[in-house]
Amino acid sequence: MKGRSMKRSFITIAAVAMLFGLWACGGGSGSQPVTTIYTAGPGATPSPSAKTLYVDHHGTLYRYALPLHAGEQPSQMLVEAPGSANTPQLSVDPFGTIAVATTTTVRLFGRPIQSLEPKHAKLTLKLTPAITEMGPGGADLVDIEFDPNNNLWLFNDLGGEISEVAAPIQKNSVAAVSIPFGAPGTKAAGYTGLIQGRFDVSAALYVYANQAATNRSRLFKISFPYAKPPSPVGLDIAQADFVDSSQYLPTDPHPNSLLLGQYNGLLSSPPPNQPPPPPSNVLARFSEPFPPAQDLFPNAHADTIVGALIADPPREVFYTLDGATGSLAAYALPLQNAAKPQFTIPCPGVPSDCSEQSEHLYLSP
Repeated sequence: MKGRSMKRSFITIAAVAMLFGLWACGGGSGSQPVTTIYTAGPGATPSPSAKTLYVDHHGTLYRYALPLHAGEQPSQMLVEAPGSANTPQLSVDPFGTIAVATTTTVRLFGRPIQSLEPKHAKLTLKLTPAITEMGPGGADLVDIEFDPNNNLWLFNDLGGEISEVAAPIQKNSVAAVSIPFGAPGTKAAGYTGLIQGRFDVSAALYVYANQAATNRSRLFKISFPYAKPPSPVGLDIAQADFVDSSQYLPTDPHPNSLLLGQYNGLLSSPPPNQPPPPPSNVLARFSEPFPPAQDLFPNAHADTIVGALIADPPREVFYTLDGATGSLAAYALPLQNAAKPQFTIPCPGVPSDCSEQSEHLYLSP
């Protein structure tokens, strides 16, 4: 879900912020929608494919060289927060900078990265109430994500708050945008249990959140400039990754836009006058654009549970981490019914760090 930056229009943002000021607090900064990944026409040259896959296993980061092959071994292993008893949140930006967030700081590490020890950080940002909600123990971050334009977003379970630290990040940075997710009167009311954030190539923000009263989880969309309340996508789908048709190579025969993720729901409409079956928990693909005013069902699915997912459209594959074992797998893109991995690579960590733990996948140059 990475793209390229375009210059912001502060006049447009300010006008929208005035119109919708009751929804998104802050300076109205944010990501401008990005262009396609290549220029169409004769001699078109796509952006270079990523060269690195970062695999985050519960506080340990592994680096793999791409293209990935069966039997591949990580070329580097990094402890994400040396000396800390808590597992941090981590993200990698489109240029390979790594952000490590603890309860009190965000540390940024530039390439080449040899260590994630605090002393090697190129910048350390102290978290304050001007950036995100802070409790006695600091922030309760459940996820951090870079958007396509290198802005860093913090997803804080204290009050269900989402905030953006605009690029370039500096020691005195404060939140440029603050979104009180799950606010009363919105379609996300009560969904204050933040789980994950994701972005598509147009810098639209997707939030996967839980409603404690019903124990239901849903995916919501907030389009740039993040001034309107979130709208439900209509799916319970975790690990969401959005693949835009512009991200494939120009020679790809089926460059369809799609959504991939771990879907919890029905696979088809139940027969007339019959109760619906129990929901299925499967790896699923949904083709875009979604049909209006219709129930959404997967176009394809595979019977597996993944704890992380990221697509690599130029190589026509996507990578997953198995939810139970942490094993790294490569699947052909787009996902087909009953698909099996092209190959799997065992988790290099100890079993306790590979099973049912926090996991992430990131691509970088």
